[in-house]
Amino acid sequence: MSAVPPPAHPSGLPLSPQSPAPGGGRQDPAAIAGVSAELPPRRMVAAVIHDVAPPTWRDCQRLVEALERLGLAPLSLLAVPRYHGAARSPAFERWLVQRAQAGDEVLLHGYEHRDPSPLRGPWQRLQRRIYTRGEGEFAALTRWEAQTRLQAGRAWLDALGLRPAGFVAPAWLLSRGSWQALVDQPLLYTCTLRQVVLLPQGPTLRCQAQVWSTRSRWRRTASAWWNAALLQAQATHPLLRLELHPGDARHGGTLQSWRRVAETALAQQRQPVVLAAVAQLLAHCSLRPLPLDPLP
Repeated sequence: MSAVPPPAHPSGLPLSPQSPAPGGGRQDPAAIAGVSAELPPRRMVAAVIHDVAPPTWRDCQRLVEALERLGLAPLSLLAVPRYHGAARSPAFERWLVQRAQAGDEVLLHGYEHRDPSPLRGPWQRLQRRIYTRGEGEFAALTRWEAQTRLQAGRAWLDALGLRPAGFVAPAWLLSRGSWQALVDQPLLYTCTLRQVVLLPQGPTLRCQAQVWSTRSRWRRTASAWWNAALLQAQATHPLLRLELHPGDARHGGTLQSWRRVAETALAQQRQPVVLAAVAQLLAHCSLRPLPLDPLP
């Protein structure tokens, strides 16, 4: 008798038999980190562009063109409906649909990409104002606030004929309320800085994002050093996440740094994939317990 296939997920992608249906994952989201995935022997690289929106469109196009010249496609595009309150752009939205039709993945990346919540204490000021420049939109939202923004963002993509399989929070920061709202959405996966997470309750794949900071010269220099070291440390990992922001298209040293990472990934015979493809693999992979970092 043939095996029963995994249940269908509303995104159209399969769910792991170990994962409850969306809406049932109401336990502490930190428990997701209790199980890690052991993927099939396969080496992959996911090229991801953050903050894809009308105000950043020109820089995003430059990144797309540079990645395609390197042979890194398809791409995962993290789209923001109202980036910093900007108005909609029909031309940008047509381009986004065209990229999806050409094979790129479009997923939701917040709603405004700015943090609306009050600060509570010096640690929050450091994390949410200095580290993220006030852009960690989901860092301190209540469950209701996060649900409202998630639903509005999905409605925007739905109106364009796009059904996102995933959501990535700005700066990868999610409050407990945001996690609770997220697991109730018809989404297959999310990502933190260090993990790809199958929703609603795992498994997860540990993979540190290769990401650059371009706000100052010392940050650009430190980012180049850090990413070269991280590339070596993750050389044997099944997945490499090349995660770029619009500012990475404007600084020569940063351009050279992430291009070296991309070229090394391809020289390692890594297959370019979108993040949704990694989530599909997670849904079917074998599982083993590992001591992982707790999710934020």
